[in-house]
Amino acid sequence: MKQARETAARQPTGASFLSDAQPLGDRWESTGSLSAAVQPGHAAAGAEPAGPVLVSAPVVGSLRSTAILLLGYAILITGNGLLGTLISLRLIQQQAPSIVVGVVQSAYYVGFLLGAVYGGTLITRVGHHRAFVTFAAASACCALGYAVWSAAAMWVVLRFVTGFCLVGIFTVVESWLHQVASNAQRGRVFSAYLITNYLGVGTGQFLIGLADPGSFELFSAVAALFTASLIPVALAGTAPATAGALDASRAAYGSRLARGLSGLQSIYRWAPLGVAACLSAGAINSAFYTMQPVFMRRVGYAVPDVSHFMGFALLAALVPQWPVARLADRFDRRKVLLCLAAIAGSLSVLLFLLRDGGLIRAFGYLYVAVAFSMYGVVTSYVNDCIPAEERVAVSAGLLLIFSVGASAGPTLASATMAVAGPSGLYLFTALVTGALATLTVRSVSRQQGR
Repeated sequence: MKQARETAARQPTGASFLSDAQPLGDRWESTGSLSAAVQPGHAAAGAEPAGPVLVSAPVVGSLRSTAILLLGYAILITGNGLLGTLISLRLIQQQAPSIVVGVVQSAYYVGFLLGAVYGGTLITRVGHHRAFVTFAAASACCALGYAVWSAAAMWVVLRFVTGFCLVGIFTVVESWLHQVASNAQRGRVFSAYLITNYLGVGTGQFLIGLADPGSFELFSAVAALFTASLIPVALAGTAPATAGALDASRAAYGSRLARGLSGLQSIYRWAPLGVAACLSAGAINSAFYTMQPVFMRRVGYAVPDVSHFMGFALLAALVPQWPVARLADRFDRRKVLLCLAAIAGSLSVLLFLLRDGGLIRAFGYLYVAVAFSMYGVVTSYVNDCIPAEERVAVSAGLLLIFSVGASAGPTLASATMAVAGPSGLYLFTALVTGALATLTVRSVSRQQGR
């Protein structure tokens, strides 16, 4: 059960990571969420008070303001889910080569990575509300910028700024939740946060069919959603940050990059397979979010079909999380990872070869469900291998590795598509998962041969 909770908390959405990222609260998803490194099991270690607990008015007010904050976050993440797919569709409509789409989309994850390292200092200087307003307003301006400028170079800049701002917003929300949630409530509060994230990103996909991606309307809708998210936040009240919490936050943000590099060294020393597996998970997750719309449009799918597939695919990604977590608790996590990589690789080969639209959809849903389950197993495996005192640094290291993989995924996938055609997306994922499966077999064999 504990492992299942950790796995669910670490799973990126894209959007993350890196969700989560997992985040920075401490996470990166494909959705763009930061909670991947959040470990609710640690919070649960605090003893609960004996006997009945009287809930004070300030506590009730904090929970109410948190619910309002999550409403604002849901509105914003819906807009971000719409924007990510919309940009790929718009570039296709402008006859942009696949490699251009990949570079533009990779810029988002580069901004996300740098924002995770440096963006948190603004929160400690001006507070949660002003930071949220700043990041959301800048994101809304960027959304309108896509409609004003059509040059790919300008879109790279806009995507970079959007990624930087979105990770700042994720940091605001997650640090707020950490401050208002007690040990007894933390699991439920973050559960609500993760559900909000998945539903928001999924809902955003279904909005794509409301207008022509080549028109101004959808970018205006994204800007409107980003702006509308400010209304609940303005009414949410103030986050109860203490001076001690702010000092700790400043120290955490100032040392995040150092901790990430230290954690990377620890991962390579204690669980070298974790480096390759985390890079692979970041690459295939981001490649799917950004290049799947390109693949579907190029093989003949209409825009509404792309919208529906992307929305339902995110729901499909939720289905196997619990069963996979249970399997990873009962068996060697590397063997579970090997099975996931082998199945994802086999499905990638089928999707590379298939031409039938119905089968592409069916196997596409299966692929997403399997591929998006890998990151949770990877993080659990790594945490099994390392000393307990290194877990904080390792969490930052995993986020750093995942973000690097996510930054490279769209560009590498688009380069493969430029050579092999639209289905080259799945040639890329087949190569990545095949290499991961090979490395995992070697890791298992090496231990068994001892």
